[in-house]
Amino acid sequence: MTKRTKRPDSITRRRFVGLMAAGSAALMAGGAAVAAPAPKRRPRAAAAVPAELPPADRQELLRQRAATTATLEVIRKHAMPPGTEMASIFKPLRPRRRNG
Repeated sequence: MTKRTKRPDSITRRRFVGLMAAGSAALMAGGAAVAAPAPKRRPRAAAAVPAELPPADRQELLRQRAATTATLEVIRKHAMPPGTEMASIFKPLRPRRRNG
């Protein structure tokens, strides 16, 4: 039987849910003004195509990037009517018991 080791930086599910509930209660009670501001982050720069690529590879990379961007735009603009079934539902499987 394998022994699970707990990572030092991980928290339990129960602790996570408790923190989420406490944070939600604080926001509902008006604690949003007291909350610490989010750290300032630099805006992420668009990934540039490396100049050291051969021209044919560079052109293909740009073509694929444009096709991916166009596909994402179509997906994001698609309107789903209310009550639509979810595409997938995650249901965890029960662990298999080993005999012996």
